Amino acid sequence: MPAYSATAIVLQRRHFSETDNILTLYSPEIGRFSAIAKGARKPISQLSGATEMLTCTRFGLASGKSLEIVTQVEVMESFPALRQELPRLAHGLYLADLLNHSVEDHAPNPELFELLRSGLRQMETLSPPELAARWFEVQLLGDLGYAPNLFECATCQTPLPGEFARDETFALSISQGGVLCPRHARPETNEDHSALGMGALRLLQTLEALGPMGSASLAALPAVGPRSLDLARLALRRSLRRHLERDLKSLEFLDSLRNAA
Repeated sequence: MPAYSATAIVLQRRHFSETDNILTLYSPEIGRFSAIAKGARKPISQLSGATEMLTCTRFGLASGKSLEIVTQVEVMESFPALRQELPRLAHGLYLADLLNHSVEDHAPNPELFELLRSGLRQMETLSPPELAARWFEVQLLGDLGYAPNLFECATCQTPLPGEFARDETFALSISQGGVLCPRHARPETNEDHSALGMGALRLLQTLEALGPMGSASLAALPAVGPRSLDLARLALRRSLRRHLERDLKSLEFLDSLRNAA
C-alpha cells in the first residue's frame, strides 16, 4: 500500500463498525476524498481528536482498495472557539456541508481549501458569525462560476444601487443571474425574485469586492442591520439551492437555532 501524506479539513465523519470512522476530507492537493480511521472510536485512540469535524489535520495515508487508510495524524488547526458556542459551530458545520456538496471527488482546488479555512477562522471570532457565512457563500459562488452580477440591473443594465431611494426594493433573479433594479424587481409576485433592500444589496457588493483573500477585513465592516443580513441570507440560499439542486441538512439545524432564539 503506497504511503503518502496530505493536509485536509474534516468535512464529515460517519461511524463504521464499532471502532472505526469513515471521514470525508478536503485537501488542497487532492480535493475531496474519503478515508477510514481505524480504531478512531476507541476511548484511548490517538486518532479521535485529530479526526473531529472541522479539524485541519496533516494525515499520513495509505492507499486501500476502496478507501484511503489513515495511518498517522498531526493536528494543524482545530478552531477551538467554534466548539464553545453552538451558533458558531452550526455555521462552521454549514460551511463544511456546503463545500462538501459543491465539489467532485479528487478535484483539487487550493483556493477552495483556503476559502474554507479562512471562513472557519473568521467564524471563531466574528460577530455576528453569519457575516462570515455570507462572505463564504458569495466567494464560493464566484469560484464555482455562478457569481451573480451585483453591480448592474440584469434587465436594463442600470448601475446599482444608482440613484434609487433607500426604501426601494431590489431583487436577485436566479434565472437572470443578477440583481434587478426597483423598476424591474417583482419579489411579491415573481418567485424567481428574492427581495433585497438597499442595505442587503450593498452588503453583497461589499462581500464580493473583498474577494477570497479578504476575510480579515470582515471585522472592520460597518455594522449590518439584521434585516439586511436576513434578506442577503435568503437570496443567497435560493441561489445556492438552484445550483446545488438540494437542501442541506445543516441548514435545518441553523434554522432551528434561529427559530429558537
